[in-house]
Amino acid sequence: MTLEEAIQAVVAARRQYQAVHQQVQHLREAWATHYAPLLQDEALQKQAVRQAEETLRRLAIAMYQATGSKELASGVRVREMTRLTYDPQDALVWAIEHRLALALDVKAFDQLARVTVLPFVTYWVESQATLSPWFPGQPSPPTPLQDQPHSTPHSNGMAPPPPES
Repeated sequence: MTLEEAIQAVVAARRQYQAVHQQVQHLREAWATHYAPLLQDEALQKQAVRQAEETLRRLAIAMYQATGSKELASGVRVREMTRLTYDPQDALVWAIEHRLALALDVKAFDQLARVTVLPFVTYWVESQATLSPWFPGQPSPPTPLQDQPHSTPHSNGMAPPPPES
């Protein structure tokens, strides 16, 4: 296959993807428009649940502090969680003094290794081909490929038909 043939194959694949992607987007928009009141009601109900749960949590903590009882009702109990607060610099100094293995900060190390020659690091150049998001003959503007599939609103994987006019 020649380079020009490969480019044309990419243009054709992108054109086909664009057509299908537009159809899917129209279906999603039609579904969201048709079910907008239900989606708004769901959001309001979710907010109401969170507020009710937070009120119950605050009441449970108050009752625990007053009675010392952790088992307050079926499905309502209190647990004590140990939390830590410390200066990270003090913790690092202590860990180094006690010869604890520390996790490597890979991002910071990579930045350092790019500007400092380290005898235990192997350096090499890797070639990487990049493709233009648009080729002549391709519909414009191009739609980027979706990395993760969008879930459909129904468990059977099928969106309902658009609302009838």
